Amino acid sequence: MLAEPPELRPARIADAAALARIAAASLPEAWSPGGFRAALEAPTGVGLVAVDRAGEPLGFALGSCVAGELEIATVAVEPSRRRRGLGRALVGELLARGRAGGARRASLEVRATNAAARALYAGLGFRTLGERARYYRDGEGATLLGRAL
Repeated sequence: MLAEPPELRPARIADAAALARIAAASLPEAWSPGGFRAALEAPTGVGLVAVDRAGEPLGFALGSCVAGELEIATVAVEPSRRRRGLGRALVGELLARGRAGGARRASLEVRATNAAARALYAGLGFRTLGERARYYRDGEGATLLGRAL
């Protein structure tokens, strides 16, 4: 678990380049700084960033709230900061903010082979809702997960 919890704050447009760097080191499907800017500028967008004492981003969680549902789009943590509870803290806070904003459900897609992410989401109460064949650009399938808020 986290020895000293990082600060979790709303993601800002100015964070886009740092979030793209974390994504490139963490995710098979890279997001560009422009993609992050667009997600953060969207009226339905919800984003959090975890920062260290110096204000450097360590991880993020992004989603959108539409029609009572929080859709989690992407979550990533710096590789050197994994396995310390940071992903759990980010997703937990994103769920809390979605609920506070009126969302009644949360959903996401996760790579079928991403055992660590699947375990994280199961521990947060997500259940399998279905499968999406060849969902990702590389042809890998996704598992659709959801939970009530």
